[in-house]
Parts: sequence; structure tokens; C-alpha cells
Amino acid sequence: MNPQLVTRFLLLIMIMVPLSKSDSPQLGSEADPIRQRLFSCQPMEVLVQGLKLDGRPGPFQTFADAVELAKAGKKEEAKTRLRSILEVPNLETRIQLWVWSALRELGEQPNANSGKEILGVVIEVPMHGAYETLAGYQDGSARYLNFSGKAIFWDKPDASIKLLCERLIASTIPESSRAVPRKDTVLPKSGTQVTLLTRSGMYVVAEPPQSIMATGSALMLELMKRVKETEANKP
Repeated sequence: MNPQLVTRFLLLIMIMVPLSKSDSPQLGSEADPIRQRLFSCQPMEVLVQGLKLDGRPGPFQTFADAVELAKAGKKEEAKTRLRSILEVPNLETRIQLWVWSALRELGEQPNANSGKEILGVVIEVPMHGAYETLAGYQDGSARYLNFSGKAIFWDKPDASIKLLCERLIASTIPESSRAVPRKDTVLPKSGTQVTLLTRSGMYVVAEPPQSIMATGSALMLELMKRVKETEANKP
């Protein structure tokens, strides 16, 4: 990895928001459920177990209803219920990915063209014996988990950050032909890797080129800029 990019990643540590608790896995560690959910690939029953639902209508409640149908052996009804979530306007990218993960679990695959579309990118970078993780999604949401146990979660609609997410995704397209399927969210054994999130599953690119790392760095620096601005504007 380019030394200048490594330095940029390290400079971010000082102004991150701490999020780790003593009774929880270290944020960004292999066992951390927050990191695992960045990939939006959990088995549908596992995902539902982690949800806090109150019965009110919404994509996750519909998802939970579909899981119950599947458990009752009503696979086709479950798939119909899941597909209905995809019709929700302005549906979050990660929810789209979870729905498609569930549909694949029930035996349904996306068509060839839509299945290849990259909806999100996760970059994992080794740092001081641990890993840092940056995720950018098609809808403009983003996540950054620092090896020190601090993080940024960005969901606010913002044209600049969405553009940076789109550029990150676009930068991975030339490398997609060498991406190989990823079956789990286990941390890399060594080195930097990039995971492409698609309707057909996860695909990993080992040792990504400078072009991808540069767009990832640009997204991260903009996230950090927004955090600084927010802190500066606090009364």
C-alpha cells in the first residue's frame, strides 16, 4: 500500500468517535457484529435475531415476516414477501443486499446483468496488528471502523459524499474480472483486500491497485472533514 495513503489512514485516528465497550467485541475485530453487518450477507435467521422490532410496518418487519414464512416451509410466499421490499422507494443499499442474500438462500438468483452490478465496496487495510475497514454504498451511506475502536457512521444524504461513494464503486469495476467469490466475513490473513458487494454475493480483490485505494482515501478524508466540522459547530 502507498506510504502516503497509510499515513492518511493513521492521521484519522485522532478525531474519531470511540465506540467500543468492555463487554463487547472490539469494534472492527473479526467477531464484531457491526463490522460483519457492513457486508450485508448474514443468513436471514441470524439477521432477524439481531433486530429490535416492535411490529410496526417497515422493510425489516417484512423481512422478519418472510423469515417466519420460510421457517414454516412456505418458501414461495417468503420470496414474494422479500421481493416486495425491493419495491420500497429509496431503499437503503444494505437492505437491498440483505434481501438478495435471503433470496439466494431460498434458491433465487438475480439475472446476469443486475447480479454483477456493484452496490457497495468494503476495503480492509492492515494496521498495527489489526484491520481498518472502510465501506461505501451506492446510496451514499458510508462506514469507517478504525483499528483503535473508533468509528464514523454516515447515513445523512449528502451529494459530495455520495459522489465519492460512487467514485469508489466505479474504481473497482476494472478489477472485477479478477475478483473471486467471498463466502464469509473473516478478516484477511494478510494484506489489503477489497470486497465487492453485489446482488449475486460478495467478491474479493486481493492487493487492490492504487486507483481503488486513492478513491477510498478521498472518501475517508471527506468523512473526517465532516466530523471535524460537526465538532467545531457544537456549542
